[in-house]
Amino acid sequence: MTHNPFNTDRFAKSWLKHFKDSMPSKRFDYINGVNFYKDKHLPLYINVGKNLTKGFYYTINSDKVVNSNNVFLIRDIPTYFNVPELKGVKGLKAIKARQYNGYLTYLEKYSNLEDFIIDKYNSSGRNVLRRRLKGLETSFDIKHEVFYGAIEQDTYDVIIEEFHRLLIKRFSEKKTEYHILKKWDYFKEIIYSMVLNKEAVLYVIYANENPIGIYLSICFNNVVSGAIPVFDTDYAKFGLGNILTLKQIEWCIENKMEIFDSSKGDYGEKERISDLKYFFEYHILYNPRSIASSVLAFGISSFFKLKQFLREKEIHSFYHNLKFKLSLGKESKNPNQIKYEFTESAADTFQNENVDLIDIQGEDYLFLKKMVYNFLYKSREHVKDVKIYKESEFRNTYHIVGKNKMLKITEVTT
Repeated sequence: MTHNPFNTDRFAKSWLKHFKDSMPSKRFDYINGVNFYKDKHLPLYINVGKNLTKGFYYTINSDKVVNSNNVFLIRDIPTYFNVPELKGVKGLKAIKARQYNGYLTYLEKYSNLEDFIIDKYNSSGRNVLRRRLKGLETSFDIKHEVFYGAIEQDTYDVIIEEFHRLLIKRFSEKKTEYHILKKWDYFKEIIYSMVLNKEAVLYVIYANENPIGIYLSICFNNVVSGAIPVFDTDYAKFGLGNILTLKQIEWCIENKMEIFDSSKGDYGEKERISDLKYFFEYHILYNPRSIASSVLAFGISSFFKLKQFLREKEIHSFYHNLKFKLSLGKESKNPNQIKYEFTESAADTFQNENVDLIDIQGEDYLFLKKMVYNFLYKSREHVKDVKIYKESEFRNTYHIVGKNKMLKITEVTT
């Protein structure tokens, strides 16, 4: 690991400005690869960035270890980074607390994305992927852009604000909180500099010039770690999440990256495309000759082991869902929870009487977008050839009319 973007002074300066009032960081001669900040009350030093990184790698200079009461907490160390074991080092030991699962894929054996898809998906899965991608490209004017090493400030601002909006939308629909959203000013600042320094990649999919899918990845030499993917859930029928991931992997293959790291989290698609399941660990370094250091280290490790136990029991999901609900207060009525009845027919049966043409980009009709895009997926129509009408006499009845097919949407009253 010759370069870690989370061990740069630039990263430390930005993170400390946003979270620690620009307090100074500290390095130790015998711990290579980590910037620390000190806890206010305890003889505890914590890695700069805490859990807002995608991984640390460090080594120990055993001949420079000093006797002290200090404890060092280094979060998010992927086991495949192969941090050297602390064996035979006088005055320093390590406790490892396993936290999250991670998944990675070795890419060196693939010459192109098609090879990867053939290897990872059966014929049925390949057909689904191709049908979804073809459908997306048939129904929308699709464009792909990658930002790595260069991006104009104005372009970045547009993308990052859409990134923000899509994340808010996604986690509101999931009814859970997402800690990144509370740290957006920091996130917006640091990612821009990381893209310029080839420490991060922004892969963007546009539909009709609007970003609908964005994948942020972090670069460690020839390792690309998928940090945050997000897509407009109105396009869910097209499998946009899978397309976004595969397009990021395609870029990795074309740019001779050796590993694509799907990072934290468990879901079926990660396991399907991955070669190795690994773990993120928290390393607690302490002085075994110091009672104070030993007690503190074992207390910290016990705390994180308890957190992992609760995580495995999915109690953390309940906690985050509860926090989300409390942050909302009294929930407003969600139009997506209203039930609708759908009636399909040929487009030429549509009667253009007592109806008003509407724009689903308007605030009052955004809830129709997913229904319209689902219609496009099934009908293989292009969005430019589709019109949406609202009946004048019946308050909540709509018509999606394409060249060949039509869909009538009626709100079900109870």
